Amino acid sequence: MRRGGATERSLTWHGVVGALAAACLAGGCHSDNGSSANPSSRSTAKHPVAADAAVDPAVAEVNRTMAPGVPLGAGASAETSLDVRFNLASVPAPGETFKVDVAVLPALTAPVLRLAVTGGEGLTVIEPEGPVSFEKVQAGSVVRLAVRASSAVAGTRIVLVRATLDLPGGPESRTFAYPLVVGAQAPPAPAPSSGGPGTKGGPPATR
Repeated sequence: MRRGGATERSLTWHGVVGALAAACLAGGCHSDNGSSANPSSRSTAKHPVAADAAVDPAVAEVNRTMAPGVPLGAGASAETSLDVRFNLASVPAPGETFKVDVAVLPALTAPVLRLAVTGGEGLTVIEPEGPVSFEKVQAGSVVRLAVRASSAVAGTRIVLVRATLDLPGGPESRTFAYPLVVGAQAPPAPAPSSGGPGTKGGPPATR
């Protein structure tokens, strides 16, 4: 695995936040205890490799336990040579650094797979610091990447992964979005009162 430069293109996705937030609130933000948070047959139907009876057990596990990313851009619904899935173990708190597991499922063999991770508005990607490359990628395999990020305030945030396969006929790229919710901070517990008789929190006043 090689890390590229640290240059990141700033992306703001105002046009997709509403739809992604709806998907997130419907349960597509994270999966828990090995069950998919947003079950979908989109990936297995799109890639014959993943639907084959002899599929790699690791691929089957990814399809079963990780939520599919939302493809963006023109031709997003068209069949592609790769799929990207995500998993967030639990809802993070504001200011907390959390990990999003990313799994790329290539349907074609390629000499190089390139991944670029960015955050939507309000989300800071800590790792990886720049583009990441994987060499000699095999069709029907799983390429894994751990993304660490944080958000200073609560709300719906979006992780964006642009995956590019260097194919003989030229590179093929697709961007996938993953909505997640950063939870609100719990209010501080009220301090115990030591008021005197007749005051709030103190013993009742006697007559």
